[in-house]
Amino acid sequence: MKIIKKRIPIFTAIPDNIIMIRERNTYLSDFGLSKPTDKQESSDQVYGVLPYLASEVLYREPYTLASDIYSFGVIITELSSGLPPFHNRKHDMTLALDICNGLRPEFGKGTPEFFKKLAYKCMDAIPIQRPMINDLRAIWVF
Repeated sequence: MKIIKKRIPIFTAIPDNIIMIRERNTYLSDFGLSKPTDKQESSDQVYGVLPYLASEVLYREPYTLASDIYSFGVIITELSSGLPPFHNRKHDMTLALDICNGLRPEFGKGTPEFFKKLAYKCMDAIPIQRPMINDLRAIWVF
């Protein structure tokens, strides 16, 4: 994912982690928790916002770029439904276990099948089966 190092003119921001820029560029951000994936500290704690965390992160495996791709899939569901993922559930151990067992956020009515397939591919339980960032870039550039 591209790192923004300069001040940028923000056009709009919906939801919190999506920033749209005037020049038709869109960036994903998480300024509160972001750090290079090669600078991870070993810890017994899991950091992040539960609905966006990939199951491997919940299992305390290292956070990778594939984990970001999973989160992107969750963001697609949020854009589709207009609601935060799992908005009607407590963000607790039960939800974490359900995510590890394959639960994924719901899509809004009328979501094109193409977007559903893309999101499910991004949220695949097996990280190496998720698309790479260059694959996503090729899909989204039109």
